[in-house]
Order: sequence, then structure tokens, then C-alpha cells
Amino acid sequence: MSELAPLTQMQKVIPPRLLVPYLAGQRTIISGYVYRVQDCSRLDGPEQLVSALDLTFEGSELDATVPEVYVLRWQVRDTDTYVVPYGQHMGGDWNDSPPFAGNGFTTSRRHVVPQFHTPPMPIPAGAEIRHITARGERGFAAFDGLTWRRAA
Repeated sequence: MSELAPLTQMQKVIPPRLLVPYLAGQRTIISGYVYRVQDCSRLDGPEQLVSALDLTFEGSELDATVPEVYVLRWQVRDTDTYVVPYGQHMGGDWNDSPPFAGNGFTTSRRHVVPQFHTPPMPIPAGAEIRHITARGERGFAAFDGLTWRRAA
């Protein structure tokens, strides 16, 4: 799997229960499994995105019929923040619950999507939230480093 370069655009699907806390400034971090935007660009709509990123695991708020998703996107600044989560069967020391696969990719049989993990990190200035439906995507909010503002 290729390494992340500075300015690579990353994304994370925001669970529905966290959208308002992000926008209200109550949630100020990004953490967990994240994905390069370029690896997800061929995924058409929320159903494919949720399926390809293994977001229908037990206990998830999302399912394969979700009509919309909100995605947090940002540019990589510190490449050391991100790791490829390899399990013991791949020579790594990771052991986690879904959507963890342990091989550096999601478990989707239809879409090959590399998987990265980040510990809690502050949301960087310039991050954005995109709203994705079957009809397409649009800007929803932009982060200026202090607050979220409605996208232009």
C-alpha cells in the first residue's frame, strides 16, 4: 500500500449522532478509521460508500439503505499520524473490532479500499463536511480553524 503524502485528501463518514456535535464545536477531533478520497472517488452514492467502507457492522448507526451520509474531509499535514492497521496475520500488532480487517483494506468484496487509522487529532483548518446523496454531493460546512461555517 502506498504511503500518505502531505496534502493527500482524507475522509471519514460522520455517524449521524455526531453531525450536530461537530457543527456545534462539541466534537473537535478526528479519530479512528479513515480513507483517502482518491480511493473512494469511484463509489457512487451513500449505499456504495457505506458498503465499501464496512460501515454496516453490528452496532453501527448506518445500514446499506441509508439515503444520505455526511463525510468529513481534510488534507494530511503530519503523515506520521496515520498508520495502516495490520493484524497479526499480516505481521502487525493490531486487534480491533469492525470495521477492522487487519490486512490494510476494508473487507468489501466489491470494492478495494485501503484503510488507515489515526489517533485523536484536532480537526485542521480547511476541513469540510460534504453531504452525499444518490443524486451527488455538495459542500455542507467548512472549518476555519475555530468554527464551522455554512459552505458557500
